[in-house]
Amino acid sequence: MLLSVLGLAVLLVTVFVFRRRNLARSASSFDCSLLVGEGHIAARRRHWRLGVAVYAENSLDWYPVFSLGRRPAHTFPRQALEITGRREPDEEERYATLPESVIVDVAFRGAGTVHLAMAADACTGLSSWLEAAPPGHNDRMGRFT
Repeated sequence: MLLSVLGLAVLLVTVFVFRRRNLARSASSFDCSLLVGEGHIAARRRHWRLGVAVYAENSLDWYPVFSLGRRPAHTFPRQALEITGRREPDEEERYATLPESVIVDVAFRGAGTVHLAMAADACTGLSSWLEAAPPGHNDRMGRFT
C-alpha cells in the first residue's frame, strides 16, 4: 500500500514537472502569479497562485502550475486589458510571490482589476505586447502610472 502511494506521488510530481516545462518551453511564456479570491465571499482568503502566462495571438492565457488541466484557467482578451499600475510587493506579498517580482495592476474590461506578479522584464514585455496589438485592436494602450 505504501509503495502504491509513493508511486502515485512520484507520478504526479513527474506530470507536474513535465507540464510546467512544456508550458515554459515557449518563447511567449513567463512566470506569473495571479491574485485570486477577490470579489468572492471568501475575500478574506485572498492568496497568490503560481502560474505561467502565455501570449496567444489575441489573449493572455494563464495556467496554474499545480493543475493537470490542459486548458488555461483564465484567458484575458488583449483588447480588454490595460495596465493601470505597477508596484513593489508589500511585506506579506514578498513571501507569496516569486523573488524580485513586481505587482502589475491590469484593468480587465468587464471584470474589474486583475493583479499579476511577474519579473520586471516580463512586465515590460506585457506592456509592449499590449501596445503592439494589430491596428484597430489597441484602443486602450497599456501604460504605467
